[in-house]
Amino acid sequence: MLKPQDDADSDSDTDCVKYTPADIGNSKPKSKIPDVTPTTVKKAPAGKDIWDAEFVPEGVSTDHEETRPQPQYDMCFKQNVGTEDMFLGMSGKHPGSNDELVISISLPNTKSSDIDLNVTDDRVDCWTADYALRLHLPKPVVSNQGSAQWVTDKEQLRLTLPLKKEFDYLP
Repeated sequence: MLKPQDDADSDSDTDCVKYTPADIGNSKPKSKIPDVTPTTVKKAPAGKDIWDAEFVPEGVSTDHEETRPQPQYDMCFKQNVGTEDMFLGMSGKHPGSNDELVISISLPNTKSSDIDLNVTDDRVDCWTADYALRLHLPKPVVSNQGSAQWVTDKEQLRLTLPLKKEFDYLP
């Protein structure tokens, strides 16, 4: 054991393969640079416009000619909490888990029959003879399960919209 090794017994540096962390995985990553040929590049819009009409997603209005003022509104999140949440903490809800989005729109001198309301998963549009509101929502909602209530003494429209959950089995 303690005698020196002969040159024939030792491995030479050419026989031993050394690996580094750079050798792990694919040897060369594929290029993720898109093909930019003259046929794939779209021309810039003419004039002072910063976008062309074909770049705007479908369903988004590009007219900015609205002269009616925007009404005051308040938006807040609501969490449905029961006794099992308050005292036992059994449902797994936390302060960031919201259930509904509540929007209160003040419409003074307006009757409930004069309101035109359109709710989609990501936007609320509310029009009257005096006001116009186009409101993009911070989180997606389930638009067909929402409710609207007119509060006569405050002249306020209150919308309650359930938030769209990514997973139904999560709180």
